[in-house]
Amino acid sequence: MTRPAKSPSKPDRTSNFIKSLHNPTRLRTLVTVVVLLIAYGVVYSPLSGQIDDTSRKLIEQKKRLELARDIERLRKQHEAFRSRLPMKSDTNEWVEYVLTGVRRFPLKLVALDSDPIRDIGPYKAVVLRAELEGAFPDVDGFLRWIESNERLFRIDMVRIQPHRSAAGTLILQLTILGVMA
Repeated sequence: MTRPAKSPSKPDRTSNFIKSLHNPTRLRTLVTVVVLLIAYGVVYSPLSGQIDDTSRKLIEQKKRLELARDIERLRKQHEAFRSRLPMKSDTNEWVEYVLTGVRRFPLKLVALDSDPIRDIGPYKAVVLRAELEGAFPDVDGFLRWIESNERLFRIDMVRIQPHRSAAGTLILQLTILGVMA
């Protein structure tokens, strides 16, 4: 009878493994693998979570910095035209202001109406609809006054057409937005 081959015992495996480590290449490979495993377990794993947390915090701080820069830029823009915004004004005050501008020119005021106040971003705007009659140089002067006065106006609609009966006279219809604080 033949005996089945015995698998090597544990002490034989260990001794064979130790004998194989006498080969410098195998020893270097084993030492490299052990050092890499220790480095991964001791250094990289704990630091990986910290690196991720720090990266997330850095992204949040960059967003805050950009927001702060945007706010600062908007404050500078606001400072540039804050003096052109009347602090306490209402529709009647704006109507009086436009009437004062019309009186500077020999124009005939046909109509001046106000619409409800509109929101324009963080500001409110008075809406005025006006119809004027006059010669071209006077109409041009009035439009230039609106564009260059100390308050912030925006012309939403303008229509200029010749007067039906008077030669050389124009009819100016416009919608003006006056920005309030």
